[in-house]
Amino acid sequence: MKFIYTLLISLLFFSVPSWAQFSITGQVLDGLTGSAVSQAKVEAASKQTLTGADGRFVLEVSSAGDYTVIVTVDGYEVTSVPVKVTNGAADIGKVSLKPSITQSESGLAEITLSGESDDKDQAVSGVLHSSGDVFTNTASYSFSSMFFKERGYDSEYENVYIEGVPINDGESGRAVYGEWGGLNDVFRNREFLNGIEPGRFSIGTLGGSTNFTTRASKQRKGSKFSYALSNRSYTNRVMFTYSTGLKQNNWAFTVSGSRRWGNEGYVEGTFYDGYAYFVGAEKKFNSRHSLALTAYASPTKRGMSSASTQEVYDMLNNNYYNSSWGYQNGDKRNSRIKTSNEPMIILSEYWTIDEKTTVTSSLAYSFGKSGSTALNWYNARDPRPDYYRSLPGYQSSYPDPVDPVLSQTITNQWLTDPSVRQINWNGLYQANYLSNLEGKQANYILENNITSTNQWYLNSRLNKQINDNSTLNGGIELSHYKGSHYKTLDDLLGSNYWVDIDQYSQRDFQADTIKLQNDLKNPDRIIKKGDRFGYDYDLYSNNATLWALKQYSFPKQDYYIGGSISANQYWRYGNMMNGRDTLTSYHKSEVHSNFNYSIKAGYTYKISGRHYVTINVASMTRSPLLRDAYISPRTTAKLSPGMTDVRILSGDISYVFRYPNLNGRFTLYQTVFHNYSELLRFYDDDLRTFVNMSLTNEDRVHQGFEFGAEAKLMSNLSIVGVFAYGNYRYTNRPTGTRNYDNGSLPDTTEVVYLKNFFVGGSPQIASSLGLHYNKNYWFFDLNANFYDKIWLDVNPQRRTTSTIHGLLPSESDIIKTLSQQQQLDGGMTLDASIGKSIRINSYFLNINFSISNLLDNQKLISGGYEQSRIDFNTAGNRVENLNAFPPKYYYAYGRTYFLNIGFRF
Repeated sequence: MKFIYTLLISLLFFSVPSWAQFSITGQVLDGLTGSAVSQAKVEAASKQTLTGADGRFVLEVSSAGDYTVIVTVDGYEVTSVPVKVTNGAADIGKVSLKPSITQSESGLAEITLSGESDDKDQAVSGVLHSSGDVFTNTASYSFSSMFFKERGYDSEYENVYIEGVPINDGESGRAVYGEWGGLNDVFRNREFLNGIEPGRFSIGTLGGSTNFTTRASKQRKGSKFSYALSNRSYTNRVMFTYSTGLKQNNWAFTVSGSRRWGNEGYVEGTFYDGYAYFVGAEKKFNSRHSLALTAYASPTKRGMSSASTQEVYDMLNNNYYNSSWGYQNGDKRNSRIKTSNEPMIILSEYWTIDEKTTVTSSLAYSFGKSGSTALNWYNARDPRPDYYRSLPGYQSSYPDPVDPVLSQTITNQWLTDPSVRQINWNGLYQANYLSNLEGKQANYILENNITSTNQWYLNSRLNKQINDNSTLNGGIELSHYKGSHYKTLDDLLGSNYWVDIDQYSQRDFQADTIKLQNDLKNPDRIIKKGDRFGYDYDLYSNNATLWALKQYSFPKQDYYIGGSISANQYWRYGNMMNGRDTLTSYHKSEVHSNFNYSIKAGYTYKISGRHYVTINVASMTRSPLLRDAYISPRTTAKLSPGMTDVRILSGDISYVFRYPNLNGRFTLYQTVFHNYSELLRFYDDDLRTFVNMSLTNEDRVHQGFEFGAEAKLMSNLSIVGVFAYGNYRYTNRPTGTRNYDNGSLPDTTEVVYLKNFFVGGSPQIASSLGLHYNKNYWFFDLNANFYDKIWLDVNPQRRTTSTIHGLLPSESDIIKTLSQQQQLDGGMTLDASIGKSIRINSYFLNINFSISNLLDNQKLISGGYEQSRIDFNTAGNRVENLNAFPPKYYYAYGRTYFLNIGFRF
């Protein structure tokens, strides 16, 4: 830590002599309207800048020579302009951009992100990237349907900022993109850092960083109305945006709002109902000071889908079967409804100290809550239709069939009776009516698991050009987070009441009246609709980060060095005294602290102004996620055993080439994770309790290469090719500790044999070949995408000695079935889009129509997981039925469409 502190101080004061600089100037305009385009990213060699409100830019380069200037901004074609820099400055004049399909117009940015599955909500953050890099642009659009993760990194390794405020979730570490869903028009301006490359607004992290600029003076002036029609998560969307631009009185205002809805999405039984609003105001006091206010929210309510087993998909001949719904009085009712509304308010001050020094400071506050309903039951049969005991396959055990007649009977019922293959709501109500007659508590209820958050942010950053050859960027980031977790009774389903006890403990500890209580302060409490029960606790954290980055530029080489130090505190506050842990579950827990650092450096060698080589290296530590810190936060304040800071070492080397008719990048990369930790939670059907399994001392390696290139075959026709190859593996045998919520068994710790298994969750091979045509404001795109090396997420419990205990050497086929990792089939998709931009006097009409998975490939598994449960015999010492808990899968959507009509005036 002392070394990192010394490094940061040296960055602030170390300087180099000035070196002669050259510049490229110009102005970026909308080719259809002739108006200036602000916040466009302008790049040449390893240098970049943004256009101002008038569309003008000055791009400093370090030597004379031939360059290719690349201009990137959402809603327009990536444009390349060749320029020769001789003495001083070279002016490329006016650069006219051709309008193109935007992320909101294609539906990719928000529809994929708002997919119905809880497990996939945050997996495709890459669709929000906008870059001049061919690989990043193509991968973020074309690979989103398969939840492709660049370099295999989970989304907590990507930092997202809004006006410089880091807004990643305080517990999961992920950016919750749904918090501004439906506000695409006002979130179009962004800076993106690829991987660990240097930037102006952040020290950066492994998966890259994105900063959205939402200040009112930077929004596109004018009004826009759009309507979209689709068959994905929602079926209709209306959106309106109005922005004044910076007025003569130095005020700027922007308002935006949208509605997205659909009675049923692509998956049967799902629905979507979402609103969004945005208000922005900015006052420019003088040439040096501006103050901006941003407020937005995106309240949504949607019916979820579920993963299921291949047995169910094959039986119904439907890879999009959804077990979360059933008929009630002739209408479809979903049991898993997710709601979310977490507004954000940001106050930002922009201070231009002088021509080479700016300070941006922001104070922000976010609040709100999200909830997810689910069925709960007491002393009753599991109501989920695809519960393993309700399936035909359960009637066969290893190695001989038990009752083939019963198996066929169940199959026929699944095929002919909706009350069997879907949730039987009428049956749940009938069971509760019988309980009412007997004066008993409900057999079935619908509960709502809620997370309510409050978070304050304070950050400030300095951007200073020290001289012609060096710049200094740095800042401080402070935050305070509170996440309240509890559940409420959402619907009694016709019953009279529910009793707040732990039914799992009641079975195993009938004589222990303490352990079965969820809240000893209110024992045997009668629960009615809207009451809190089960669990109620708060998680707190304080975080502080100080970072600095210094960059140097010379005619043939650039380099940078930077680092950060951070500290965080976290604790739990229990609002209930749980009977399974009377000592730590109630009131404030011990406060825990962590200190971390990151250091990064990079070097660029400029072969010429049009091709160069870059090298980036980084070393960092990260604390375990707050959501994983406690072994069972619903019942105890005990920490997950053995969790320590993960140590990361990462590096990449790239060759970049940029010519007027050909540009691209080839990159080799490798990242090593040491002491990675994670927490898995699942329900054990045999023990009838929730099990928490912490994995610690886990090592991983992510290595591979990326290639992307675009070539102009003629002035209006381009071909784009992208290829990614990854090798993401576990490289050691981590430690696994199992904790049982009801305390029926002591904690057990053993080795997990994961070495050389693959990290699942993303294709490790992905490629795309596309054609792009644009002429007279018509455009057409056709992309063929291919995926392979898709590995199912593994269940660590299957790779332990306790799981195979009792099996004989002659039963190696059982051991193999238990331990081997499934590789999913690869496949391809074909996507197409067509659009037209039309000018009618001073009005502008845009029509875009896109089709994803044109060939309707419904056999591509986009994700899945091995179930955490294993079927042991009654003695618990031998695996009994291998077919009881087969893997569950998600399939990529078949053919979907998105039609968007936009009108600007």
